[in-house]
Amino acid sequence: MSTTLLEETRIGEVLSMGAEMEGDEVGLFIASADVSASCGFQFDEWERFVEGVNKAHKKYLENK
Repeated sequence: MSTTLLEETRIGEVLSMGAEMEGDEVGLFIASADVSASCGFQFDEWERFVEGVNKAHKKYLENK
């Protein structure tokens, strides 16, 4: 049984994303009008991925 972590959410004019958890993985997908990608993360990988995104976001805000 999977748990939806983020319903498919529009984040741009033609860009959307979503996430779900099933078993011992978190699945992330990103889709645009012409391409889509998905990735499965083990829980420890997911935590490091989120930490990396948060770190990049912090630097983005500092340089905005």
